[in-house]
Amino acid sequence: MSSPATAGSEQRREYHLEAQDLGTALRAIGRTSGREVIFESALVDGKRAPKIDGSFTPNEAIEALLKESGLVATYRNGAILIRGRSEPSDTELAGSTVRSGDVSLSNDILVTGSRIRGAQSPSPTLTISHEDMLNAGQNTLADAIRALPQASGAGQNPGIGQNVPESVGSYLGGASSINLRGLGSDATLTLLNGHRLSFNGAAQAIDISAIPLAAVDRVEIVTDGASALYGSDAVAGVANIILKRDYSGLDSTARFGASTDGGNEQQQYSLVGGKTWGSGGLMASYDFEKDTPVLARQRDYAAARSPGLFLYPALKHHSATLSAHQTLAPGLTLSVDGLFNERWTDRTYALSAAGNYLVRGNRTLYTSKSFTIAPSLTYELWRDWEVSISGVYGEDRTVFNSTGYTNGAVSSHTRSCYCNHAEGTELLARGSIFNLPGGSVKAAIGAGYRENGLASRDLISPSSQDIDATQRDAYGFAEITLPIITGENGLPFARRLILSGAVRYEDYKRIDTVFTPKVGAIYSPTSDIDLKVSWGKSFKAPTLYQLFSVKGASVYDIPVFGGTGFKPGTVGLYSGGGNPDLKPERATSWTATLSAHPRSVPGLSADLTYFSVDYRDRIVTPVTYITQALSNPIYADLITLNPTGADIVSALNGAQFFNNSSGAFDPAKVGAIIHSQYTNATRQHISGIDLSLRYRAWDGPLGSVTLSGNGSYIRSRQTLSALQPEVPLAGTLFNPPHFRGRAGVIWQTEQVTISPFINYIGGVDDQRNAAEYRVGSMTTLDLTGRVRLKPASRLLSGIDLTLSAQNLLNNKPSVITTTQVSQAPYDSANYSPAGRFISFTISKSW
Repeated sequence: MSSPATAGSEQRREYHLEAQDLGTALRAIGRTSGREVIFESALVDGKRAPKIDGSFTPNEAIEALLKESGLVATYRNGAILIRGRSEPSDTELAGSTVRSGDVSLSNDILVTGSRIRGAQSPSPTLTISHEDMLNAGQNTLADAIRALPQASGAGQNPGIGQNVPESVGSYLGGASSINLRGLGSDATLTLLNGHRLSFNGAAQAIDISAIPLAAVDRVEIVTDGASALYGSDAVAGVANIILKRDYSGLDSTARFGASTDGGNEQQQYSLVGGKTWGSGGLMASYDFEKDTPVLARQRDYAAARSPGLFLYPALKHHSATLSAHQTLAPGLTLSVDGLFNERWTDRTYALSAAGNYLVRGNRTLYTSKSFTIAPSLTYELWRDWEVSISGVYGEDRTVFNSTGYTNGAVSSHTRSCYCNHAEGTELLARGSIFNLPGGSVKAAIGAGYRENGLASRDLISPSSQDIDATQRDAYGFAEITLPIITGENGLPFARRLILSGAVRYEDYKRIDTVFTPKVGAIYSPTSDIDLKVSWGKSFKAPTLYQLFSVKGASVYDIPVFGGTGFKPGTVGLYSGGGNPDLKPERATSWTATLSAHPRSVPGLSADLTYFSVDYRDRIVTPVTYITQALSNPIYADLITLNPTGADIVSALNGAQFFNNSSGAFDPAKVGAIIHSQYTNATRQHISGIDLSLRYRAWDGPLGSVTLSGNGSYIRSRQTLSALQPEVPLAGTLFNPPHFRGRAGVIWQTEQVTISPFINYIGGVDDQRNAAEYRVGSMTTLDLTGRVRLKPASRLLSGIDLTLSAQNLLNNKPSVITTTQVSQAPYDSANYSPAGRFISFTISKSW
C-alpha cells in the first residue's frame, strides 16, 4: 500500500486532556510526544478542543483534537502541520513562516525528489509510513517494498533461483534490494536519511534488510529518473528510507510466524528507544531475526521436481541503527546517522535426482557484515539560506564458503569475499534568490566527491583473477524552482504554476564524463487538480564487477543450452566475465501525472501517471536464456561450434572453472562454446501507467474506513545487438508481468484495526523454448488485525497485539519447465513459495 503518511508511527502514550483552547491542547501534544506541531496562531484562535482520554499515537491524538475544528493535519519529516481544509497542502505552504506555540518556525520541509527545502517535486512520489506497514502485516522493509506494484521481486533478493538470468536477478547472502520497474537493483538508488550506503555483493545493490523496521518512520519513493539530483543509479527512481527523528520513549516487539505448509518459521525481536531535549534528540534501535528455510520437499509443486533444493534460505541477523542531532551553537546543528548489520544465511541444492546434496550437490554458507556512519553539519546563514557539509563512510563485507560434494566426499571448496566500501563528502547550499509574484525563487547548489571500492577475492588461494578496484567520482549540481503563479496571484483556470530545473555534471575517472539535466512543471487549473510533468536524463555507471569480474567457464550438459543432434555425453562451455571497456548506461525519462483531490469529496485523493524510459547502452550478458543459446539463431554470432583444442584452452585460460555437467569434465566432449561477456546492449524502452487511490470513506462513532488501491501496467522491449530483433521483456518469464495491483480496506477504531488486502501479480509467457506457454497469474489475500489494549492497569497499557495472515487462501505459483533439479520450478523473480504465512506480534510501549 502506498499513500501519504497519514498515521503516526511513534509509540502510543496516555493522553489525559480536558476540553480547552485548541492551541493549548496542540502545544500539550507537542510537549508530551516530542513532535514539532506547527500552526498559525490566528488559525486556532477561538477554537475549542474536545476532551481526549486514552492511549494514542501523536498523530491519532492530533486527529482527535481536530475532528470538529474544520482543520486538517499533514505529516512531514516528523513534523505535524495544521491547516484549513481549503488551504494549500504542507508542500504548498513551504517557505512561509508559521508559529508553533509562541516560537517562529520555518516550514521548509525537505522531501525526496528535490534538494531544495520547501520545493515540490513534479515527479510521481509514493510514501509508505511505518503505520501503513504494520496495518498491512508487513514486518520488514523488504516485505513492504515487494508488495508495491511498481517494484519487482527480481534483482538481488533472497529466493532467486539459479535459472533466473543474471541480468534479471541473483541471490547473494540473503540481501534484499529495491528494484523499481524491473530495471534492476543497480538502477534504483537507495538512500538512508538522504545518504548513500555501501553496495552489497557484486551487483551494486543496497541491502535494505540491514535496516530495522522499528527504526523507520517512512519510505519515500520517486518513481522517475533522478540522476540530475542524485547522480548514478537513479534511472528507475530513488527510494529514501527515513528514520524516526524526535522519538521519546521505549518500544519492544516480539513476532512469531510460520508457513502452514512447513518451513519459514520466523522469530523476530526488536527494541527502539529515544530521548529528546531542548537542543537535540537521539534514537537507537536493535533488531534480531531468525528464520528457517523453505525446502522443496515441503511444497507439493517442487518436491519431485527439485529434491534437495532450498527454495528460500534460512537466515539469522542482528541489526542496529542510531540517529542523533544536537544544536552546537545558534544556527549550527550536528547530525549523525549510523547503521550496523550482521547476517548468516545458507543456500543448499542437489545436482542429482536423489535429492541429497552430499551425494552430488553444493552448500554455500554466507556471513555478511556491514556498517555505515554518516555525519553532517548544517549552518543557517542570512535570511533563509543554509549551508551543510556531510560525509559518509560504509563497509559491506559478504564472505561465502562454498562446498561441493560427490558421493559423500568434499569435491571442491572455496572461500571468497565480496568486500565493498563507500565514502564521500558533499557541500550543499540552498535558499531563496529573489521574489516573483508567485513567491520566492529558490535554489540549491552543491559539489562533492564519492568513492566506491570492491575487493572480490579468493580467501583460500588468492590469484590474479581477484578484483581489487576503486571507482572515483567528482560532481557538481544545481537546482532551481520558480513559482510563477500561486494561490495569491492565481488566475481563472490557472491557480498555480511552478517550474523547476536541475543539472548535474559527473566525472568518473577512467570511465567517462556525464552531463544530466532535468526540467519539470506543476500546473493547477483549480484547487482540486494538479498536472505534473517532468523530463530528464539519467545514467548508471558500470559496476566494478561488470568491469573487472573474473573470467568464468561453466560446463553443462549440451541439452541445457538447447543443443540437439550432438553425441551422448557432449557438453557445452559457457564463457563470461568482465569488460573494462564498458561505458555508462544512459536513459531519457519523462512522466505526466494527473492528481485529483476534490474539495467536494473530503478524504479522496487519486493519482494517474504515465511514464516512459528510453534506456540505451544497457550492460547485460548478451545470452539472456542459456536454454536457447544453441537453438535460437539470434545468438549465432556468440557461438563457436565444434571448437578446436586451442579454442577450449583459450576459454579456460585464467578462468574460474565450474563443472555442472553430469560427469567428469573431458575437453574432447565440448561441442560448443557460448560467449557471453558483459557488453553495452543497444536499447530498452519501458513505458506504462500507474494508478493510486486513497479514500477515507467513513469517519463516525463506529470508527473510520479507508479504501486504498495501487496498480501498475508496464510494457518493455529490448534489443541486445544489431543482429538481434527487438524482443518483449515485461510479460515474459522472470521479468515484471504487464500488470500488478494491490487494493485494501482499513477499518480502524480507537482500539481495533482490521486490514484486508488483495494482491494480484499477472501471468507471464515462458519463451525459453520453441513451444511457448503461459505461466498463470497469482492472487493472494492478506488479512491483519490489530488490538490496542486499554486496561485499567498502567503496567498492561501500551500493549499492541497483531495477528496477520499473508496469502490467507494459500495460493501457489504455477510450475515452469526446468532442466536441472537445482532450479526452482516456478518463476522465483515474481512469485513466492512461502504460501500461507501466519504471524503473531506483541508490542509494548514503556
